[in-house]
Order: sequence, then C-alpha cells, then structure tokens
Amino acid sequence: MAMSKRSIVGIIAVIAIAAMLLMVALPYNSLVSKEQNVKNKWSAIEIQVQRQMDLIPQVLAQQNVSMQFEQGLLANITQLRTQWLNTLANGTMRDQVNVTNEFSVQVGSFLSVAESNPYIQSIDVIRDVIVELEGTQNRIAAARIFYNDAVTDYNTAVLSFPSNLVAGAFGFTEAPYFERGQ
Repeated sequence: MAMSKRSIVGIIAVIAIAAMLLMVALPYNSLVSKEQNVKNKWSAIEIQVQRQMDLIPQVLAQQNVSMQFEQGLLANITQLRTQWLNTLANGTMRDQVNVTNEFSVQVGSFLSVAESNPYIQSIDVIRDVIVELEGTQNRIAAARIFYNDAVTDYNTAVLSFPSNLVAGAFGFTEAPYFERGQ
C-alpha cells in the first residue's frame, strides 16, 4: 500500500523535529553535567578555604600574638574573611574565587611572618595551627588542579560549536579559573 504524500511529509516533519530536539538536548545535558562537575570541584576548595578562615582566629586569639603581625596584614585578613562570608551568602562562584585568590596571598604573608618569628614559633598551640594551615594550603593546591581541569572541560564546551549555541541560549557562561595567589 502506497503512502500518501501527506503521510510522508508528516513522517519527515516528525523526524526533523526529533533531530532538532536531540541537537539541543544532548549539548544541554552535557553542559549541565560539566557545570555540576565544576561546582562539585569548587565545593572541595570551599571547604578547605573555610577551614583556613576558621584557623587564623585561633592563632590571633593567643595572648600577645597579634602584636607580632603587621596590623595591615591582620586588617586585610579580617576584611577578606568578612568578604568570604558575604560571598557565601550572596555572591557568585566568581566572587568566591576572587576573594579566595586574595585570601591565599594574605595567608602566604601571614605564614611567612609566623614562620620567621621565634616568639610565635615558641608557642605550641600556634605552631600546631600553622602546621594545619600549611596542610590546608597543600590540600587547596591539589583541589585547585582538579577544579581548573573541570573548568577547562566546561569552558571548552561553552565555547565550542555547536554547544556554544545551546550555551548562549540557556545562559551558560564561562567559569572562572582559580589562579594561585601571587
């Protein structure tokens, strides 16, 4: 039995619509998956940064220790800690990455002062916290590698054809890299 022209046109239209839906759905799902991977990798960093934020006040709580640090450094760390808490509540991942980069620089300065000061090194509690801070920095460095790999994969998908068409249509934007603090 021969198919009518109308049936053939209908079948072709259904196939064309299905193909178009697949051309949108597959890149969309891939972008969602990659974006979630970036968020997952960032959360590993976020946990470690929060740990650092919580450790520094323990050092400064020790009597006479804060006098051993340059007040500008302590003010910067305090301000960045406040910014960090604000970005957790209201900021974007990009805001968090920016604050974390700055905080990493300040923690490096903090550790340099602490390690070179015999008075600070003589206090067991502080020495233990400094060791924990250094270990946390190492965990952040390792997590940074995995995060930046996930960002590279995601950003490549956002910028590559044809998924860039879907990314633009659905609001996917490039994720920020987490650069090592200078």
